[in-house]
Amino acid sequence: MATATARPEVFTRKASGLVRVMSPFSAFVYNILTMGLIFPWTYLWAPGALPGGKLVWGILLAMVIEIPIALVYVWLSTALPRSGGDYVFQSRVFGGGVAFTVVMSGYVIWILQWVALSGWLLSYLGFAPLFLGLGATLGSAAITSLGVWFFSSTGIIITSILNAFVAMMILISGFKNYVRFQNVMITFTLLAFVTMLVVLFLGNPATSMVKLDDFALKISGVQNFVQTARDATIAAGVDLNPPFSLLATILIAPYAWTSLQWATYSAQQNGEIKNARSFQNQMFIIVGSLILTGVLLALLAVALEKAVGPDFLAVAASATMGDFYLWPPLITVALTASPLVVLIIGLGYILNSHQIVHNCYIGMTRVMVAMSLDRLLPESVSKVDERRHTPVNAHWIYFLASIPVILVYNLWGAWYDLTLGVTFACGYVFVVTCLAGALLPYRAKDVYESSPGAAYKVGNIPLVTILGVVGFILGGVMLMLFMLNPLYGLTSSLAYTVVFGVLAVSAIWYFFVKNAQKSKGINVDFAFKEIPPE
Repeated sequence: MATATARPEVFTRKASGLVRVMSPFSAFVYNILTMGLIFPWTYLWAPGALPGGKLVWGILLAMVIEIPIALVYVWLSTALPRSGGDYVFQSRVFGGGVAFTVVMSGYVIWILQWVALSGWLLSYLGFAPLFLGLGATLGSAAITSLGVWFFSSTGIIITSILNAFVAMMILISGFKNYVRFQNVMITFTLLAFVTMLVVLFLGNPATSMVKLDDFALKISGVQNFVQTARDATIAAGVDLNPPFSLLATILIAPYAWTSLQWATYSAQQNGEIKNARSFQNQMFIIVGSLILTGVLLALLAVALEKAVGPDFLAVAASATMGDFYLWPPLITVALTASPLVVLIIGLGYILNSHQIVHNCYIGMTRVMVAMSLDRLLPESVSKVDERRHTPVNAHWIYFLASIPVILVYNLWGAWYDLTLGVTFACGYVFVVTCLAGALLPYRAKDVYESSPGAAYKVGNIPLVTILGVVGFILGGVMLMLFMLNPLYGLTSSLAYTVVFGVLAVSAIWYFFVKNAQKSKGINVDFAFKEIPPE
């Protein structure tokens, strides 16, 4: 029995099989793409739900709130530069019960929703505006009809499943192939984003309203769209010229956190980032990407208000152009008469949408590998192809698990209302990791003292402890808003059932597996006292 429980045998093998093929700059780009310059909720949902709130300040507030959280991840990533990110951080501080329950529920299970969201974004914000815009500018009813199809449930489901399958096949071919493809995705995403800013900053509400009317007439036969939408919004009791509200501005931050909370996501593949132990590199990758993305998202808010006015953004929150919601890319496409501009914007949104499913796979398969190495998931899950250095089995498992979620998301309206549930669920992972960072110097002292961040203190208190407490409190406030404020769609009985049900299933799995391993003479607790194999 003593031999069976010896520490060297607790891991399923002595090396993960993953290799460091991603440069710090590529990881920086990865985080920018993961944060999603294309995510639309802040710009459409917030103006309608929070009259008087200032988008730009709400976005910047979310960025400021995320900074201490991001800094904690810098400390943890340099102390434990292994793939598996949050699971590794939490399990080496709290042990397996907390780490597995929190990360399996909040990440591995809930991020399946992001796979579905990626397909929805690809279809709804990428292909649909592209073909509607081309149809309108070229005068082609056939192209317009194709755009309409991408708004349908059938179009979104087919697009979503193909999107997930293509991403899986790219990643199975080798992580280095993804890194090469990422260069293409960031190039077109930034080109589209800059193009949108130019179009929007050149516009003004007076001319934009005329163009929106013309576009609505061309794609759906709706006449006097703008005035009709304004009248309907006012009739619904919405004040289109509300006074400034500080509270509403603050409450915009959780919407923006949907994007900016992902600044830390590269930590999931730390074992595949070159020089991941470098403090300077991790500051650039995590904090640098956060600040750049936060500024760009705030700039888009300014551009949208410049083009259509804050009052029309409130109208757009509830108005439809025929069957189509006025997401930012559709507004921008409507304001340009150039097929080339429509094509640039469409390709950028298509590629950034597609990238999202890549980061779902990359992050979660690495977490699954780490859990498998600790013997909490079947050993086959962590199998890494020796030639391509990629966890093939984990990719297939995650793809197959995403299909029912894609179907539910697009066919059951009540589930669509849980869209921001993934922000809440992943949010509690980030918050618990902040607490792990705060306690790292005390509960994993040897790991902390050998890390680059150990030199930073305020008096005798480790700086990571201070940052961890601040991040834990700020992130906790965001979570409470999601759980208690109906603005974010998580106060229904269905939401509470899903959130706590997933937590319960994950906890039960952990204790079942731990006892099963114990019956074989293996104490998995030993794994959490060691740094995972590289």
